[in-house]
This record gives sequence, structure tokens and C-alpha cells, in this order.
Amino acid sequence: MTAPSRTMPPQTSVALSKKEKGGSSAPIVSLEIRAPKLPQMTPSFVQLRTLVQRLVQDAFNELQMMVDSISSIGMSSEEKKSRIVKYALDTRKQFIKLLVLEAWSHDAPSVTELINIKTWLDSESTVCTRTVELLMLTRKLTSAARIRNPDLETAIEILSTGRPQTAMMKRYVPPPELTSADILKICHNLNAQLSIRLGLHENIPPYFRGYKIASGRATFTAKDEFEVDLSISDDNPKSQFYVIDVRPIYEPAIRPLPQSILKTLELQGNHVLFERGLEGIFDYLHNYFLTTKIETLHRQVSEMRWGRWTENLHITQHKRTLVIQYWPQRSGEQKSMEKSWIEVGIKRGIKGGPSRLGARWVREGQEMKDIEVPLDVANLSAEELVKTTISMHTKHILKTLQLKLYSIPLFKTPGTVTFVQHPTDSLETYLRIQLTPSKECKVLIEPITGRFAIQKPSEKAAKLEMDINNSPIARAADYVSRFRGLVLQEEVEQRARSMGWDVLKFLQLRKEELKPHFPTNTQYLLYIRRRGWLPNWVIAFVLSDTGESWWATQIEEKPLGWTISIALRIPTKGDMNVTYRFLENLEKMAAGFISLYVNHLELESRNVQHRFAPSKVVGSSYTSPIQLPDLYFRSESFIKAARGVINVLQISFQGLAEADGHCTIICMGRTNEPMTQISSTPLSTDESDVSFHPQSGSYAIRFIIRVGESIIPQVIEKLHRIECLISFVTVIRKFQLNCTHVSLGRVVFRYSDDPAHTAEISFTGEMEMKLILPEGSPHNRMKTLLQKTLNEKNQTAESNETTGLATVIKTLIATLPLMVEFNAIEYSLPKTTTVDDFSILIRGIDGFRMEYKNKKSTIDIRLQNRRSMMYWYFTDPAASGNCFLAPDGKVCAQLKEIWMGEGVGWYGLKNGAAAKLAGTRDLVRKCHELIWGKSGSQRAVE
Repeated sequence: MTAPSRTMPPQTSVALSKKEKGGSSAPIVSLEIRAPKLPQMTPSFVQLRTLVQRLVQDAFNELQMMVDSISSIGMSSEEKKSRIVKYALDTRKQFIKLLVLEAWSHDAPSVTELINIKTWLDSESTVCTRTVELLMLTRKLTSAARIRNPDLETAIEILSTGRPQTAMMKRYVPPPELTSADILKICHNLNAQLSIRLGLHENIPPYFRGYKIASGRATFTAKDEFEVDLSISDDNPKSQFYVIDVRPIYEPAIRPLPQSILKTLELQGNHVLFERGLEGIFDYLHNYFLTTKIETLHRQVSEMRWGRWTENLHITQHKRTLVIQYWPQRSGEQKSMEKSWIEVGIKRGIKGGPSRLGARWVREGQEMKDIEVPLDVANLSAEELVKTTISMHTKHILKTLQLKLYSIPLFKTPGTVTFVQHPTDSLETYLRIQLTPSKECKVLIEPITGRFAIQKPSEKAAKLEMDINNSPIARAADYVSRFRGLVLQEEVEQRARSMGWDVLKFLQLRKEELKPHFPTNTQYLLYIRRRGWLPNWVIAFVLSDTGESWWATQIEEKPLGWTISIALRIPTKGDMNVTYRFLENLEKMAAGFISLYVNHLELESRNVQHRFAPSKVVGSSYTSPIQLPDLYFRSESFIKAARGVINVLQISFQGLAEADGHCTIICMGRTNEPMTQISSTPLSTDESDVSFHPQSGSYAIRFIIRVGESIIPQVIEKLHRIECLISFVTVIRKFQLNCTHVSLGRVVFRYSDDPAHTAEISFTGEMEMKLILPEGSPHNRMKTLLQKTLNEKNQTAESNETTGLATVIKTLIATLPLMVEFNAIEYSLPKTTTVDDFSILIRGIDGFRMEYKNKKSTIDIRLQNRRSMMYWYFTDPAASGNCFLAPDGKVCAQLKEIWMGEGVGWYGLKNGAAAKLAGTRDLVRKCHELIWGKSGSQRAVE
């Protein structure tokens, strides 16, 4: 809504009237001023219905976006609820605003009038404010237009002599403006005069000889300090120079200088130029900017004290000397350490040169005369100065510590102690100490406080920091040596716990138990076990004079304590550092080593012929520098030779499972014949525990077991189920069907070209087989009968366990067109249809009845095999020659048209009709249309 830019002028009306007095009349004019009309803002309004439409559309769009977002995969239920609540709250707020607007709309004329009044008042206020501003500006601009007092003296002189005084005329008549050519000519003349004067008449100081002349001025530069522009007023060589401009050329500095400072420098500089010339102006500006630099550093240090350097810097200034003391608390804690500070002040010039800004370093009470403290006078930075000095001090302390550590035999190995230096950053200057083969630490000095710090932080590192910081530096090497020994003992336990291993502190074995299994020079023993393993298997870490070793150990608890029954050294290769990767590989290696050994013991106890051989498994998820062998054995020793299964089986370790403490073992074998009707299913992407290779007939069984368990009992049970699966696959292959899923307890196959027509046979455990049909399957109406047929046939046919499955598959294929058409007929019926109007009776897997009670009609449908082909025979049980008399002769006469007719895939038999599977749907549809009526049998979907 926008207000009009101008208000309407008031309307004026004039009324004329006559008044009679003394026989004469005179017109009387009355002036009436009417109030202006208010500006109308209606054209900028939005209709309420438009607003409602837009809000509803926006709410709908947001709802669609919310539904799409919560339907994405990976979003938790809490996130979905949060999105729904947020949408509801936001939409509610918008509709509350709409409700308020709707309430206002009931009094729309009053609200519109109020808006118009408010708009008019705002415009009038703006006009009033602008009028006052214009009046004030006019008063300000006209103050200089006051006419000067008349100069009578000059007027008398001009009137008497006829010639004005030139000096007086300049007060009233401005000089003519200079053209660009005049200005250029003046600059050229000044440049020439400055060149002649500076080249022939002036004694220029050495530090001012790098000058340049341009634009009528000479610019002199003092390196890293300032630039000054000088010029002259006439061509007299004895006349003085004048200061035109002064600019600092270091960082940080204010550019341009404030007018007050520049004016002071100009006045004082002109006076110095008059008294001492160029030498004096250099000394004056040089001393001024040196003092300014010291003040800049003082200000920077003060800012540092208010930041992260609080209470760690002390500042004092005496005249033009700035003293910065660092690490004040450290010198107080360690009594043997003196104070350290930096002095910034004015130093004498080198070889007769001008004075300069310099720094002096006092380290622990001693002045470092041979060490130059770098001070960048072109880019002043107090923090950089302090950091650089502290970095040099840190280097001195750490190098002293390194030399003391080299005197200890434990640290004499090359590479054990490494000194890393950074020129300015103390945090990047440190000692890298290799505490163990796989763990190191950094000894550094915190630059702000000066205290020692140990990285990476730990409880023992904190103890070391406290010991070093509370003792003289001379004893730091002893504390570091002790720290290394503690870390070496703790490292294995710490990393093992972080990787999910349990450290068995309670397992204390006698020395007599250890001697037969472990090296005699063992110094340190650690027992760990992965969570989820069987409790009788542990891993022993042995640290001896000869190095580190790892052992797979089987323990037993006896009345006198724990004993070791088996100790097998785990072969390791490559880097022996106890890193997280090493422990991960150790877990894989130990899990495979123990699992294969346990199965070896199981086979040995059963007197099963077996042997180990190098692994030939390709695509295994297990990777290790050392490849574990595979275990081969003959199954005929503990199970009868299964039909279609080759006798030799292979057990292979495939790595760790997702469950903690579990591993994956693969048992592989082959069948005598290919199984091309089964799709190959990778174990890694399927929930099943079996995978087949159709072309070769090979299969693999996956076992996810706890480490230390044997899979031999499970293998025996799985082999029985594989035989059953092979029989099922044989039946499925006989009918040339496609399997979509195969496992040892579940087979899913498709019995038509439609992907929705699938069936699942579940035969897990000791329970009876179960038929599972998807929701919406046309065979759901006869699922109970199919389930009964599947199990009854299977139990009675001892010679062939798959007879029930074959019967079910035949029934599914033969009844599919019938069931699909039944569903289509029921879908097309009106919603008011009852059972008496139409019903389907299932009399068996090969017989059905379509019953129309209200129309007194019935059709029997029965499956029969004729000349190795399946036909569906349609008969009217009420017709002559059937079971009972016809209840309605008219219907029988109508069916006679079909019995005497012929169609695609079906033909009449005079007293019935026969249909192949392809023509079944057409025949069912025609019979239904004939009895029900064509007008009511039009299907919504085919």
C-alpha cells in the first residue's frame, strides 16, 4: 500500500448575494473553504478470496513437499513426526492470520477509511518536515549573502584619483581563474627551479638523496618511516622550503593523517625548515615517527593483554623504551628460572647513520648479545615480535632436553628423538619422541604460558606435564624416560579395549602353567578376548627380550585355578606395530585360526577323513598378509550319500561378521547335475544362507557363528535340507518355471509371465511345509485347499517327497485363467450384489461351481486330462441327464447356445463345453454374460 505523493488542495467556493439598504444593493462575497477529499487506497488492495486461494494453494504445495520428504529412505520415525508437526504449526499460523483478516473484513469500510486517514496524515507529516528542512537550508545559505559595509576611504580615492588601489581591489575583485595551460606552466617552472636548487645549492642529507620531483613538489623518502612533500614560493636559492604533505609508509598507520596532526607537522616543519633546512626536517620527522612506532607497539601489546595473553604479559615503558616481559608465572613457579623480557627502543645508527628502532632480548636474566631479535620496522606487529622471541626461547629449551635424552641408552636409537623447528610458531616447534613402535608423543612448550605440554593428552601425559612444570628443567629427561615405560605397558590394553576386546585382568596363571607354552624370557603377559567369543578361547600378548608375539590360547578353569590346554602361536608378518589396523587384522586372523582348528578337532573326534589345503576361494572379504588354508573333508563318514550331492566338502573362513564376536564360515560343495533353473544369488546381498551357481551346480552355505564354535553339526543338518531343495528345484525345472529366491528354507517361483503371480514354499525346521501367496494373488480364494494338498500329498508319497509340490504347481498353472476371470467378474458386479445373486463354490482343486441362486442357474466347471492336455469342462447340472432336474428351462435353453457354439480355444459339446487353458477366460465370461445379462457384466478392468 503506497501513499500519494501530494495531498489534494482545499476546494474553495464563492457565493454572491445582494443586500438592500436605502434603496441600493451591493454584492456581498462569502468565501467558503471545504475540506479536501481523502486519497483513496482501494486500487492497491488485494481481494480476500484471492488471498484465501493463494494460502490454500501454498498449504497444499507445502503438504506435498512434506510428504515427499518423509517418504525418503533413511529418515527415522522421530524425524518424520518432527516434519509433520512443523508443517502443522506453520500452516496453523498462516490460517490464524487469515482468520484475523476475515474478522476485519466484516467492517471493511471503516478499516479502509482508517487506512486512508493514516496515509493522509503520514503524507502531511512528510510535507511539514521537508518544509522545515528547506527553511533551515535557506537560512544557512543566505547567511553569506549579507552586503559588506561600504568602504568610503577607497571610494574617495577612486573618485579623486581615478585609479583604484591594487591591494584593496583584491578584497573585492577575485583574480582571474588559471587555465590548464597556466597551471601546467607553473608546475614546469617549479619543477625546474626545484631541480636547479636541489642539484646546485642545497646540501642534501645522505638519507634524503633518493628524492623525486613532480607536480611542483619534491618528495623525500625515509625508508620504512615517512614521505614528505616540500616546495618553494619563489626562485631565490636562499628562500626556505615549505611542507606540503607528510605520509607514513609503514604498517599499521593512519592514512591520510588527521588534519589536526598534519597541521601541527606542517607548522612545526616549516619552522624547522626555516631554522635548519633539510637536515632539521629529517631529524624532526624521524624522531616523531620513531616515537609513533613505539606507541603503536605499546598499543598492540595492551590489546594482547586484553585477549588470550591475559596475565601472561607485563608491560612497562620508560621514556622511549618499551619493556615486554613474557612467561611471568613460569618464572614464579620454577624458582631456578630468572625472568625473561624484550626491550624495544631507539638504537644508535650503524656507521654514522641515523638512529633506528631495535629490540634487545634478555633470556632468563642473561642478555643475548649474539642473537639478533628480528623486528620488522616496515610492518609493526607486537604479537609477531613476542611469538618470534618465544620461539627462539622454546628452541633453546627443547634442544637442551634433546641432548639430555641422548645421554640415556633408551633413547640412543636413531629416530627415537626428533627435533622439529618452526621459525615463529612455538606450537610447531617440538620434540617428537617415539615411545613405542606404534605410539609417539610430542613435547612442546605452550607459547603463552611457557608451560610444558604433552601431546596426545592422556592421564599419564597430564602427570608428566605436572612433574616437569613443577620441577627444574634439568630433571625433565628423567620424567620423559619414566613416561615412556608406562606408555609401553599401557598401549596394548588401551587399543585392545577401544577395538572391543576385553582385558582379562582376573586371569592369573602360575608360572608352572606358562613355561610349557610361552618363551622363558617373558616379561609381560596380557590376556584379551573379543566380546562374543566363546569364554574358553583367549588371545595372549607376550612381550619378551626377543620381541612381541601373539598366541591363540584355550583355557580351562579347574579347582586349583586356570590352566592352559592349547597355545598356538598366531603367524604374523609385516609391521608389528600394535595399531588399530593390526588389531583388526589380528582379530580376523585369530578368528579364522581358531574356527578352523575347532572344526579340525571336531572332525578328528568323529574320525572323519580331512586335510588342510591352500585356499582357492576368489572374492573373499577376508584380507590379510597371511592367507589361511581351507579344510576339506568327506561327508560320507557321518551322513549317507545324498542323491545329487558330491561327497567332498570344503570349509573356508570368509572374515568377520557384523555381529560382535562372530565370524563367517562358508561350506562349499557341488551337485551332480547343473541347476540352470535357479538364479545365482550372492550371499552378501541376500538374506538366505545358501547360494547356487546354476551352470556348474555348485552351492555354498554360509554360517555366522561365534568364534570357537564348530559348524560340523550344522553342516549335517544343512545337507539334509539341500537334498530336499534339490528335489524341489527338479520339480520346478520340470515345469520350466523361474525361481526368484532360493534358500535352504524357502523357495519363491513365478508360475506365469506376470511378475505378480508368484508363490512361496517355506520348509524350514520340523514344521509342515507352508504355502505363501502375495496379497492380491488370484489363488488366495483356494489357498487353504492348496496348503492342505501340499502337505497331504507330501506325507503319503514316501517314494517321492515332491509329489505334493508338483500337484500344487499343476493346480496353480491350470486354475490361473479361471481364478483371474472369477476376480474380474466379482470386480465388475454392483456393490449391492449378494451371495444369492452370484457365488463361486470350490469343490476341489479340479472342480468349481458358479451359482446364481436368484436366477436359479448353476454351472459346474471341472478339470480333466484328455490326450495329455488339460481341459476345463463346463456343464449345467440342471440339464437333462445330469444329477437333478432343471429348475429353469429358459436358462438351459440360453446355455444351449454356448453348448452348440464354438470360440477361440473352446468348443461346444451339445450338453456342455470344453475349453483349453487359453480359452477358459472367454468361455467363463460368455456363460456369465448369458446368465447375468450383458448390461450388468461390463468389467471395469479386464
